[in-house]
Amino acid sequence: MEARGRVPITVQQVRMRISVVAARPFLTHRFNYLAAVRSQGERMKALLKCVPAAFLVIFGFLLLTANVQAQDEATTFVYTNDNNDNTPNTVTAFSVEPGGALIPVPGSPFMTKGTGFGLGFSGSHRVTATITRDFLYAANEGSNDIGAFSIDPTSGFLTPVPGMPFATRGSGAGGISLAATPNGMFLYAGNFFSKNISAFRIGPHGELTPLAGSPFPIGDSPTGMKVTPNGKFLAVALPVYDSVAMFTISPSGALGSVTGSPFPAGDSGQSMDVDINCTSNLLFDTKFAAGTTVSVFTINSNGALSLDPTFTFTPANGAGNGSEVGVLSPDNQHLFVSNQFSNTITSLDVASGGSLSAETNSPFLNSKGSSPTGMSTNPEGTLLYVANSVPIGLVTGFHINGDGGLSSVMGSPFLTQGNGTGVLESLTVFPSEPVGGEGDEFGNDGHKGHFKFEMEFAEPDTGEKMRGRVDAVNVVMNAALISGSGTLLDGTPLHYTALVVGNAPVIGANNFTISWVTSTGSTFRTSGALTDGYIVVHP
Repeated sequence: MEARGRVPITVQQVRMRISVVAARPFLTHRFNYLAAVRSQGERMKALLKCVPAAFLVIFGFLLLTANVQAQDEATTFVYTNDNNDNTPNTVTAFSVEPGGALIPVPGSPFMTKGTGFGLGFSGSHRVTATITRDFLYAANEGSNDIGAFSIDPTSGFLTPVPGMPFATRGSGAGGISLAATPNGMFLYAGNFFSKNISAFRIGPHGELTPLAGSPFPIGDSPTGMKVTPNGKFLAVALPVYDSVAMFTISPSGALGSVTGSPFPAGDSGQSMDVDINCTSNLLFDTKFAAGTTVSVFTINSNGALSLDPTFTFTPANGAGNGSEVGVLSPDNQHLFVSNQFSNTITSLDVASGGSLSAETNSPFLNSKGSSPTGMSTNPEGTLLYVANSVPIGLVTGFHINGDGGLSSVMGSPFLTQGNGTGVLESLTVFPSEPVGGEGDEFGNDGHKGHFKFEMEFAEPDTGEKMRGRVDAVNVVMNAALISGSGTLLDGTPLHYTALVVGNAPVIGANNFTISWVTSTGSTFRTSGALTDGYIVVHP
């Protein structure tokens, strides 16, 4: 069974406040915490039995030493690139309130110190946030540079990075599309007019330093871009040739063309955007065409793409029109496509292997908005936010039902704080996920292990290997308790529990613990400090 993505069922979702008084006995606090976890269901109760006791003590200690305000969407933020036309550009920052309503972050809008272009291709991702290190980047197409900010993860306030804006050395008239590596080390900017990609190393304070050889020519105008979650490849939509280019990412961040790239999308229309599933083996290419059109590729181990025509979804024209942008739900079970010309959002069910089918009642009307463009979901996958290019400066919000259906958030649409001259086409949600990371650890069982999220773990010398989905995440400060279902390499079902401690600047101060029990009753358990890689936890 392949990993199916994240469905975090968090303490945040029950909007619970846990206050710990140091004078109370330690066991009282631990039992109170376990009682809260048990309220999520007997399944979690059983999974906790697999966690090494020492690490439950660590997690309990974090509760002892902190006064935790657990919230649902209130710790999530939405950022828009206002793309003000030939005038100083801005980023509007919103806080997500309970129920999904958006309110401006105090101090918003934030100046990018560059100028916008006013319009361009909707598939370009003009604003992006790093998964790790809490940085936000906004493209300035009018001045061909990039605004950079550090994000306060509590308030959403943006602080300019010293030295911004940073020149792309390309021409982005029509769109500058941004993509960051999952480890937060590199940023790529696709320059539409000059047909190249600028590559930067991200410094410790968010500053951008061009890599040797940047910008890299690609022979076509790039629009939507995405780094695979495993950090190995950069995928780029190329509309002129209706294809997708794939690049390897070296340890230094340099780009190399994958053999056979670019890969034809095999259907009428123009490739405009790409999204990639958590296990980095499926790519979804949304097209500008008459009707919602999506081509699905398998990503091979060397980065080459294989198109299966049976997975190409092309419904009747009435199902959507002008479908430039697509985004997967965090659990990878749904693909949402914005249809600019029909003012609708198509919701597609994603089956194992990537085949697509329309959700019941899809497409959904983009009520009180017009010409939907860029989109993003919250980390829990319960909310979808959509940029609207007409009228200028509106964001519409939707609740995502369990089956992928959409219903409007109360109070939607929400007005951005740009100067009214630009066409809103891009937004991003921060954080994109509650826990992320990949790396190696040396376990207390005497073996080296490799892990990554969406949950995978392997010990090469023992042959132990599992792959699973994340069903529940509980976060306290810089620690997270994670659980879910999965399988061994031979297909045997299992339930696992992992406890991770992250965000430490010294690699060895981060810790990864995992245990599981299979359907046949066998168990496995290991715990150790990281020897390389990273773990990021968003409180």
